[in-house]
Amino acid sequence: MGQGEHQVSVKAEVEFSLSTVGRIQMYDWTVLNHTVSESLAGGHVGAPVFVRWTAAAANSGRELKPLLAEMCAYAGSWLSAGPSRLYATGEEADGHLSLALEYDNGASALLAITLTNGRPCMNLAVLGARGAIYHTDSTILSRADGTASEFDTEILSSAALSLEETVAAIERSLAASLPVPLSPSGDQP
Repeated sequence: MGQGEHQVSVKAEVEFSLSTVGRIQMYDWTVLNHTVSESLAGGHVGAPVFVRWTAAAANSGRELKPLLAEMCAYAGSWLSAGPSRLYATGEEADGHLSLALEYDNGASALLAITLTNGRPCMNLAVLGARGAIYHTDSTILSRADGTASEFDTEILSSAALSLEETVAAIERSLAASLPVPLSPSGDQP
């Protein structure tokens, strides 16, 4: 690392639990989100420009798209921007989906979700202009109360696209095998 660069390793115990959105079970990455947000607010890594987040967190193929949409909302929150374009790859039937995102402010993200296969885990890197935040841990614990925090609910409800709009954009990108342009008011054909 060069002079003035910082690396922050996220050592918090990451918790997530199931909360219900419609009929799909969603994971709540409350502690991870809070820790990353606090680290970014400290300014040690500078303005965030890239997020790479992989998670083995889905219990079934039908959870992949909604979980990827939730990850997209968190990434947008950390990057302080809405997505302008997304490109989805993978197969629900094979148990994995990936998403490449470009944001309004020039930032980007690579997100991937897979089936847990009995071993949930995640890996996160948030690169900033002067450093990075890393989290690598194979231990993910469930919250005892099974509820999403008010902080996370606020993040998800203030996302540039709703979870449903993001899932629809992911489905269109997968079907066309092409990037999908997005706008703040929702995805465009």
